[in-house]
Amino acid sequence: MGRLIWREEKGRGSQELAYYDALPLLTVWVCAPPNMGEWRKVRRLKKAVRALAQAGVRQVIWPDNCPWSAREAGFAPIWLEGLYQGMADGLAMAALERVGRTPEQGRVALVGPRLTVALQRTAQRLCPRVKGLLIQVPGQGEDYARWLHGQFGLPVCPMAAGADVTVAFAPQGPRWGQCLEVYQGGGLDGLRLACPGLELPQDVEQQLLAVLWERGMVTRDQLVVAEDGGP
Repeated sequence: MGRLIWREEKGRGSQELAYYDALPLLTVWVCAPPNMGEWRKVRRLKKAVRALAQAGVRQVIWPDNCPWSAREAGFAPIWLEGLYQGMADGLAMAALERVGRTPEQGRVALVGPRLTVALQRTAQRLCPRVKGLLIQVPGQGEDYARWLHGQFGLPVCPMAAGADVTVAFAPQGPRWGQCLEVYQGGGLDGLRLACPGLELPQDVEQQLLAVLWERGMVTRDQLVVAEDGGP
């Protein structure tokens, strides 16, 4: 995979290849001061894109400050939601601890526009561990909550009961307590995922973990939940 760093300053471009576990990451720097002409910026970007493409890169960690998008340059973006949704139960447990609730005391709300496989897996992993689950899925939430109660004996929580932590699988829907947004573009409200023993640059740690997860190079057992900005 690759990484593009866009610097709005004078300088010459460069590149560097590093390995994280068995994942090679080619980083390319592009320097383009604000007063530089558009055509020169395009030329420098094209040079960087060519270097990434010639190295066989298909996915790129793309900077927000670049005037062009990864898709415009012909690269696939990095999707975090597969990683976050696959680890949603662990994130919820860490969030309960953060708000001072033990699993036996805590309620977790799972909110989404439909009953996805990821939401169901999260619910079934949490059922044996928490005091209650609140399933907020239009048209299906109540039926699924009753099924969970039949399978696991977990009480069905009404909306009025609220929750200590919300795991949101989409931007829509209600929120209670600390909110973990496990969809693309969401945030983990001060938490992050980490892989002990694997030193990753913290500013792109989540993107690198997402690619390692997608490729089966890290597993649930290897990942932990940490404070954002912490070790």
